[in-house]
Amino acid sequence: MKRPALFLATLALAITSSAWADAPKGPPPGGPRGGPPIERLAQDLGLDANQTTQVKAILDAQHAKMDAERAQFESSGTRPSREEMHAKHEQMDAELDTQLAGVLTPEQLAKFKEMRKHRPMGPPPGGAPAGQGQGSQGQ
Repeated sequence: MKRPALFLATLALAITSSAWADAPKGPPPGGPRGGPPIERLAQDLGLDANQTTQVKAILDAQHAKMDAERAQFESSGTRPSREEMHAKHEQMDAELDTQLAGVLTPEQLAKFKEMRKHRPMGPPPGGAPAGQGQGSQGQ
């Protein structure tokens, strides 16, 4: 019973923070990277202070929503199928894109989407390292 809860918690964390937590390349020109994920995201996307505040609020709300849904699954004792989890993930990504489109420039949104494509999603149920075996999880 704890495995689905762990998976949902990992998914929630991955959606909100992993897109920018691990940069694929070294530090960008203009200074070292560091600080909380929102600061790194702001630097990677070239956000101004107003955009940073708005993006942080959107991501925080998304995280809270995922936490509430995870708690609902845990309390009901149900376990969503992989298909349900994938559909929920796609739905939340679409909602996030819609919300961010009102804050980011088209270029920033495109860069965010590209960063999100490469985010690690944590270990799959088989225990392989993050980023490996996502498309070939056998049962």
